[in-house]
Amino acid sequence: MLFLFLFFAGISCAPDGFGNQNVTNRFEFFLDKNTEIPFGQIQKIHTWNPISENQLSFNFTNDVIWLRGKTTDEGFSQGRILSLEWKALDEAILFFPESPKEYQTYKTGDTIPKSKWTLPEALYPSFLIPKQNRGEYFYIRIQSKSIISFPILSLDEKTLHKRMILETAITWMILGVCAVMFVFALFYFFAFRLSEFFFYAAYVVCTVLWYNGQYGNAYDVLWPESPWWQNKAILTFSTLGIPFSFQFVRMFLNTKANNPRIDKILLIMGIVALFCVPAILIAPTTKIFSRIATYIYLISIPLILGTALRNYFKGEKRILFFLISWGTYFIISYNTMFYLLGILPYSTPLLYSAVFIFPIDLFFLLFNLLQKYEKLEDERNEILHRIITLNTDSDKNTRYAKSKLNSVNTEESLAKLESWMLATKPYLDEKLDLEIASRAVGLTVQQTSELLNSKLGVSFRSYLNGFRIADAKKILKDKPEMSILSIAYATGFGSKTAFNVEFKKATGVSPLQYRQSEEAKNL
Repeated sequence: MLFLFLFFAGISCAPDGFGNQNVTNRFEFFLDKNTEIPFGQIQKIHTWNPISENQLSFNFTNDVIWLRGKTTDEGFSQGRILSLEWKALDEAILFFPESPKEYQTYKTGDTIPKSKWTLPEALYPSFLIPKQNRGEYFYIRIQSKSIISFPILSLDEKTLHKRMILETAITWMILGVCAVMFVFALFYFFAFRLSEFFFYAAYVVCTVLWYNGQYGNAYDVLWPESPWWQNKAILTFSTLGIPFSFQFVRMFLNTKANNPRIDKILLIMGIVALFCVPAILIAPTTKIFSRIATYIYLISIPLILGTALRNYFKGEKRILFFLISWGTYFIISYNTMFYLLGILPYSTPLLYSAVFIFPIDLFFLLFNLLQKYEKLEDERNEILHRIITLNTDSDKNTRYAKSKLNSVNTEESLAKLESWMLATKPYLDEKLDLEIASRAVGLTVQQTSELLNSKLGVSFRSYLNGFRIADAKKILKDKPEMSILSIAYATGFGSKTAFNVEFKKATGVSPLQYRQSEEAKNL
């Protein structure tokens, strides 16, 4: 996905001869700090500042930015398109001379309904240079509450259409991947009532709407005639995604049990972010609360990744994919946040890389789904075993009134099962379940469950753990240099915690205590 991004970005954003020119440094600028200077007075100003860089670099500002360009410059020739490369720009007005004293105005920006844009088919706020040219200068007035740090490109019609087709195709490709992950999450939520999948699905929706608002796609497709909402939707969805993602992380990493202090911090920050959402919708408080949400996001990245790393080294090996995917996504998103804070300059890879990495982040959900599926399978087998063995009569001989073992040689089947376990050691695979074992000895799931319970008085899981713990005892005695965590994995346990619990249940002591007692005997 990242290679696709670099390839497409190179095609769409690299200079294409005369068809695609960066003309930012061909403008001069003037800052209207009072935001009230009329256009008539702007024309009389003699002191204009040159732009030396290939982008505007005004960051977040309350000032009105005035730009002045020469109509004789080849980059501003008739029929060319000026593209302001920031889709979240509030308003831009072009003043172009029709005569030495008369100027025609053209408007664009996301505070203006899309149908009223000068060039409504464009993906970015853009102006078509008119054919009339009867003055020395033209002017552009820019005012926006979002960041004003982007380049201005001069495009021909062919280049504009090429970029529109390419960007639209990439956008729908990314949306398709996100939609698949969203459907998976909803399926598991409704099928198994696992609430973490609901929070993840909500996080996916918020982030997709945030990115598509940030880069103009939502405004273009979903609410082209609702400029007020477009201006607020970007900040609303980016902030709303914080509590959903934090709640998912709390449940996925089980921070309440494993990291109670971190759990409280995430909970508090999630609540604060939730309260920021309505405050962002109120104009006077938009800026301060959007900043608060941004800082929460920046603080949370090392906090979450640090917590995940700590849990991983404690034995939670299944979160490795979580670390890789979210770590990559969040680190790249850090750069985007630094741009939005005005620390880093505009660049296409910096601005759009997080969008392309986001679907990769969603792939970790597949891994999580598989984990949950395996866990549910184990629980299903255990429940099946309990249903089969359930009987209100206390007499063990009547427990299986409708026994499935009437035509089965139980002694032979038990011997066959034990022989299979000792010869191939399938219990070393933590994914071994009742169905696989039943097929190996030629019985049904119900027959195997009944066989173990009626003849040995144990469940399938307890039967497996008996072999695992026997192997673990031998390793604890013979290999003192081997860590408890390594022994847990080597004997088929999924985590150090599960190993400790089952070992103590079977022996009455922890693995470490057992090793210490064996070492004491040898002294």
